[in-house]
Amino acid sequence: MAAHVGTPAKRRHPVAKAVQWVLAAVVIALVVLALFLAVSLRHGANGTTTLFGHPIYSVDSGSMAPTFNTGDLIIDNTISAAAAAHLRKGQIITFQATPAVGTSGGLVITHRIYSVVTGRLVDGVPTIEYRTKGDANNAPDVGLVAPTAVLGLYQGERIPFGGYVLSTLHQPITFVLLIMIVVVYAAEELIRKKWVALGEQDGRRKQAQSDRGGGL
Repeated sequence: MAAHVGTPAKRRHPVAKAVQWVLAAVVIALVVLALFLAVSLRHGANGTTTLFGHPIYSVDSGSMAPTFNTGDLIIDNTISAAAAAHLRKGQIITFQATPAVGTSGGLVITHRIYSVVTGRLVDGVPTIEYRTKGDANNAPDVGLVAPTAVLGLYQGERIPFGGYVLSTLHQPITFVLLIMIVVVYAAEELIRKKWVALGEQDGRRKQAQSDRGGGL
């Protein structure tokens, strides 16, 4: 009577294996992105974050919808103080709002120039200020924006939901979890391959014993 042959370890289904590889690739891509952002982002003294010299801002409200929406990441162009004094109606600017009484700093806002306001003469040249308005707002903003308060000029470059991604990747716990997922995946894959190899080895051993028993 032939000896019982052990069942070899089952190999992973091709679809399941493909899904696992895709998930692993996504996690690794996120780790690389987090490292890239950590190296590339620069934080200025005025609180502005730049990426390769371009100011970037996460949109926290829907006041400029549908031009851009809450959670988007907008990329501005830097603008000199001289150029900031020659902007025109319709352009979108990011500026430091005048701080409220009793506070140390104003909000950073990105709104469209609603009108250019000419003020008193200084050395024979009229001062310029900007009245701004969010595209989704019913009325213009209350305060005027001086050219010196302009931080950047928006020209249509945005990453949908990029603000949410950037905020998440900036959390230390996120980076730790991503690294842990990669380590656990690598360990699991190593153990699985070892288990499959041991199963195949055991199957071959039992098959050889069966062949020897059948030949008697």
